[in-house]
Amino acid sequence: MLSNRALARNLNALAHPRRVMLFRLLIDDPSAGDSLKSLIGASGVRPSSAIHRLREMERCGLLMRRRKRLNMRYRLATGEVAAALATALRLSEANDAPRPARAA
Repeated sequence: MLSNRALARNLNALAHPRRVMLFRLLIDDPSAGDSLKSLIGASGVRPSSAIHRLREMERCGLLMRRRKRLNMRYRLATGEVAAALATALRLSEANDAPRPARAA
């Protein structure tokens, strides 16, 4: 079982709007993480900011980074915490969807 401190650290990794945006982007379009350049292009985040945000999420175990030739590839981690956070984001989006008007 994940300790309270570790869980808080993982949740805190998504406590910034740019980190959430990058995390969501990798959920919705994993190929965006094929290189740092493509991830920056898809997100519009400055390179220095993207690197900082991605490293924070990697440090918390939400992302994996691998070198492929000259490029760094970013993927969602396969761990339970990353999967749970991805599910939580999807549920949050579903709850934010417009609801049909009630019949009078």
